[in-house]
Amino acid sequence: MLFMFFMMLMGTIFLCEMLHDFVIDEGADLATRTWINDRYGSGNKALYTFLEITFSGGWPNNVSKVVKEVSPFYVVFFAAYVTCVVFGLVRIISALFLSETMQQVNRDAEIMVKHNTEKGKRFQRDINELFDMANTSGDGFVSFQELDTLLSQSKVRAWLAELGINPNDTQMLFELLDDGDGAVDKDEFVMGLAKLKGEARTQDLLPVAMNCHRILAHCKVVRREVETLKASMDTVEQPHPSWMQAGISV
Repeated sequence: MLFMFFMMLMGTIFLCEMLHDFVIDEGADLATRTWINDRYGSGNKALYTFLEITFSGGWPNNVSKVVKEVSPFYVVFFAAYVTCVVFGLVRIISALFLSETMQQVNRDAEIMVKHNTEKGKRFQRDINELFDMANTSGDGFVSFQELDTLLSQSKVRAWLAELGINPNDTQMLFELLDDGDGAVDKDEFVMGLAKLKGEARTQDLLPVAMNCHRILAHCKVVRREVETLKASMDTVEQPHPSWMQAGISV
């Protein structure tokens, strides 16, 4: 940035000195002299003009009249300045800022991963402590009665509600945690609450939807087979016309 400001300052001094004679030349066009004076008539005016040339992207508006109506030789100066400073240094500085931004994003991502890891460990620790609170018998399993006693505590209910788990239906929660043996061990308790925590995600709902489609397809197949079997049974049970004629003739 200091080098860029130095280049802008050198350009300001150069154009102020070179265009001074044109500004005071009474034989030149008055409108052009006024335009040059408004932009390059003093140091502060020229420096502001160079700020526009460098950062606004509208450098042709401040350059074309100098080249076309003062002297075409200024094209050499402006071509060098625009190429080296506007197209060169500005893009280098932009790349440096972008690199710093990406590094900051990576640092933020690392911080987020670390935060989520610590949050997961803290959740696991809290769930283990909750299991120990529920397991009053000390046998390593939580029964329905122990779970119901645990959920009667207002602090536990509030914490589960904060996780998005409904603590009001003990029977439903126990059935979701239990694998069918009538008791919930620590692994079932921890993994079950971890899966129940929060809202349903797409990766959780997609297998359910796929299984529903499979069940529906199996039901359709079973229905067709049942209808075919029913039609076959109706055909067997219906008396054949030849048997009926034979009975009549007898």
